[in-house]
Amino acid sequence: MPVSGKNPGISYFLSMEKELINVSEKTSKIASMPFNENSKVIIWMHGTKRPAVAGNLTCTSDMPPESMMLAAKKLDYSVYYLCSNEKDGTSKGSFIYKRVEELDKTINSFNTAGIKPKNIYISGFSAGGWTALMAAKILPGKFNRGVLFAPAFAGPRYETPIFPVWRKTIRPKQVKEILKAEKLEFLIFAYEDDPFNRPIELEFLINKEKLYPEIIGYDCNEGHFTYRKDCEGEKTHQRIMSFFQAPEL
Repeated sequence: MPVSGKNPGISYFLSMEKELINVSEKTSKIASMPFNENSKVIIWMHGTKRPAVAGNLTCTSDMPPESMMLAAKKLDYSVYYLCSNEKDGTSKGSFIYKRVEELDKTINSFNTAGIKPKNIYISGFSAGGWTALMAAKILPGKFNRGVLFAPAFAGPRYETPIFPVWRKTIRPKQVKEILKAEKLEFLIFAYEDDPFNRPIELEFLINKEKLYPEIIGYDCNEGHFTYRKDCEGEKTHQRIMSFFQAPEL
């Protein structure tokens, strides 16, 4: 059941599991959904254009790629679009922590509705993907695993001489915090021509002693937004399917 976001700041379901396909759009709030113990959900987190100002006011930016939506349909997972208008305020980089707090509250709502942490998955693009990485450290055990597309934070590399504090101070600080996570069970799609983070900029996540995170890098000449026009779309879809169906570690 596709549902459209119509009001600023309102999160909503993009699709529902088969048993809930006839649920009215008017009752699309988490608490009103008759989930069961086998229900599974993917929480999708969009990017943040500029953390100094609130964005995505229509809650329609950075929709999940077809590769993941198709996987959700085949696996009968609901997909929930977590809309965020968070911004930094007086502390640069704080919007990431605020978005983690939003995710925590959303997960709690799904728990109350009957969905267990093992059946909650997270996914995101750009700052939404970076939020997921930080959530692994701050919210251990509250979700299963996640699929990330071009996770990014601190702006594009070419802005480093203009705003050096972001990539030279704030980003390294958050990287250190992310690496304290007990596990980083993520499948990450990164792009060689991405001006934010290429695969090489995400290698800090790799632990050779662990299966995950797994970083899949390639180039479609679409930069940061490759996930929208993915030249490897079918392969991406199959990898997502396999990742979600893989045994828990």
